[in-house]
Amino acid sequence: MKPIYIFLILIMVANQSKATSQIPDVIFFGKDTLIFHDSPLDKFEGISDKILRLRNDEYVVSSDCWKGFRAEWRIIDDVLYLSNVFDCHSQKQLNPLIEEILRTKFTDGLIKADFVDGVYWAGKNQVYEQSFYTPIFKQEMKFIINKGRVVNSIKIESIPCEYSEKGDLKNFILKNFNHNEMNDLKGESITISANIKSDRTGRVREVKIEHSTHSESNGLFKEAIMKLPCRPVYFNKGEYWSSEESIYFSFKTKELKEYVR
Repeated sequence: MKPIYIFLILIMVANQSKATSQIPDVIFFGKDTLIFHDSPLDKFEGISDKILRLRNDEYVVSSDCWKGFRAEWRIIDDVLYLSNVFDCHSQKQLNPLIEEILRTKFTDGLIKADFVDGVYWAGKNQVYEQSFYTPIFKQEMKFIINKGRVVNSIKIESIPCEYSEKGDLKNFILKNFNHNEMNDLKGESITISANIKSDRTGRVREVKIEHSTHSESNGLFKEAIMKLPCRPVYFNKGEYWSSEESIYFSFKTKELKEYVR
């Protein structure tokens, strides 16, 4: 194989690996444990390389933790503190290395983060079906920080939908399915998968049947899904997260008798 092709393959593999979701920093705020979208330690250029150079033990840099570490933070009386830095996988504490890099010491287990300025977002209750490479949460907090002091915080909630559970979703679709146009299927089973796109209000705007074991009824299923009154709406750093989801359900045609009006 020519060297140029080998080089291109290596680039593609590296880019795909870097797309992997990274192990994030966490922040303890009151009774909540939140996930930082971005680590405040990233403001120190090359901090990851500095930590790795200072380590004299064996360690692994993996595709889900390119930096080689994760940090823990606390907000106490509106002040942000760094409380711990760990190896992502071995959980070895790296605090002595951070002290050397930041040229300050942990006092009672904390370093006041007066080096942190700007806007930082954190979230809780991750929505994994929406979180491919970007973490999406049901709740987010926006922290405005000035020299380590939290001068303002804003909470943003996702917009829920009563048909979020798979069972409730299936029941709604079957109830709104036009049974009168359904041919007698003699007890066979049907499986359906569909892609749904909704807008920032949660209203369904587009439905595409991706797979069906009874394609003759695709139009009827599409009509029933379009009648959904809502889909959950999520945000990423306060901005609407374009909602697109895949749903899958199966049923036996005899189940339809329960919904015939």
